[in-house]
This record gives sequence, structure tokens and C-alpha cells, in this order.
Amino acid sequence: MEKIQETECQIRQYSEKEQELTTLHKAFPETLKKAILLQAVQGKLVEQDPTDEPAEVLLERIRAEKQRLVKEGKIKKDKHESIIFRRDNSHYEKCGNKVKCIDDEIPFNLPDTWIWSRFEYATLYITDYVANGSFSSLKENVKTYKEPNYALMVKTQDFANNFSHGLTYTDKKGYSFLQKSELHGGELMLSNIGASIGKAFIIPKMNMPMTLAPNSMVVKCYDEITTQFTRYVILSFYGQELLGSFTAGTAMPKFSKTQLRSALLPIPPYDEQKRIVKKINALISKVDAL
Repeated sequence: MEKIQETECQIRQYSEKEQELTTLHKAFPETLKKAILLQAVQGKLVEQDPTDEPAEVLLERIRAEKQRLVKEGKIKKDKHESIIFRRDNSHYEKCGNKVKCIDDEIPFNLPDTWIWSRFEYATLYITDYVANGSFSSLKENVKTYKEPNYALMVKTQDFANNFSHGLTYTDKKGYSFLQKSELHGGELMLSNIGASIGKAFIIPKMNMPMTLAPNSMVVKCYDEITTQFTRYVILSFYGQELLGSFTAGTAMPKFSKTQLRSALLPIPPYDEQKRIVKKINALISKVDAL
């Protein structure tokens, strides 16, 4: 009897270990992808090229584009623009006429060719709505119903997984009454509340008006490359921990535009961003093939 009990105990232990191994095996691909992304956003995935155009030049182009959008009345002017720079092995931030050391905010060191920036100043705009009017009267058939005052509502659950770029509509109720839609495709979409918080997708371009579902926000980046790189920053361990820190201790996890705008974003030179995005896409394809 004692031997039987000993054997049963060993069987239970083997069963527990098998369950642990199965869990690790299932989580391994996503964990490996996030590890790849962390190497990328820390400047360790591809080599730096000293002939690359400085990252500061990219920020200047972003500033110029924002000024154009301000003149056209599409976004509001920044009251106190932030500029982060290095001096004497420390990081400083100039905001208006004030300069302060922000070493205590810097999460990790970057290559010399990279710079830190606030999300607000490294992107064109961040918003949690893209349409005027109310969401109502969802229609059943998105393929045939095309009244001018209706648009396709893009939702986080319409995406297959966190590393997928394609829409996989979960239902046919895709149209919502609105007055105006400003969503054109190519924007970075984030879920900022609940169980799906931290998911990030690039909205595909569609030949129809689109609007954003509630509890989501849009980050408009400079172009396709900067959009992809920013998405990978958000999906990395750094990005996920950052968003998690915004919601710590709250009953209903949620982060705001203000929190995201003030978050720190690592900025490589533009040509290096191209190399990083290409390398990430190649590695993730290999992980998916495992």
C-alpha cells in the first residue's frame, strides 16, 4: 500500500510537470517574439551605421509635418514642446524655457545614434476618437450597406492576434451611424481598457469610411516605417510594462491619452528603423514557422 501511494505521488508530480511544460511550450513563441522586440528597441538587434542620418533630423521632419497640420486646422499647436538631449552623460529635457535632468525616468541606455522623445512629439497626434456623432444603429450586412453616413467600425477583436496585421471580422455588425470619419487606414490602433489593453494593430486601408470603436485610441505616426517601429515598441516587454504601469492599482485597467503622450519612446535614425523593421518581420516569420 505504501508503495502504491508513493507511485501515485510520483504520477501526480509528473502530471504537474507535464502541465507546466505544456504551458511553457504554448507561451514560448509569444515570449520569444517579445524578447526579439526588446532587443530591437534597445538598439541590439541590428548594427548602427554612423553614416545614417541622425535621429534628430527625423524629429525635425515630424515637427514640420505637425506644423503643416496645425496650419490646416487638423491638430492643435503644442504649447510647450519637449526636447530631450544628452549632456555630461545625463539626460535633460527642455520644455519651454525650463530644463531639467530626467535620468530617473530613463528606463535603459540607448546607442549614441539614438535619442529619447515623448510619444506626443515623436508622433503626429494621439486621439481616442476619429468621428463626430454617436455610435448607433449597427447594420447587419457590411458588404452591401453603403450609405454615405455610415462607416466601418474597427474593433480590437477584429484582429486575429497581437502580431497579425489583417482584419478577421468577428461579426457582420460593422456599420455605425456618424457624421464624419477621419480614419483612413495605416494608423496605429491601441486598446486602452480591459482585458485587451496593450494590444496594438495597424489598421488596413479600406475602400470605405472607417471609424474607431470606443475604448480604443489611434496613434498617427509620420509614415509606414515609423508606424511599424512604434507598434513594435509597444508590443515589446518595455512597451507592455510601460502601459501596465499606467493602470497599476486600478479596478478597471485603463490608460489615457495624457499618459501615453508623456511616455518615453526610443528613436533610432530613420534608416536604422527600416533595418530593424525588416529584421523583426523576418525573425517573427521564422518563429511562426517553428
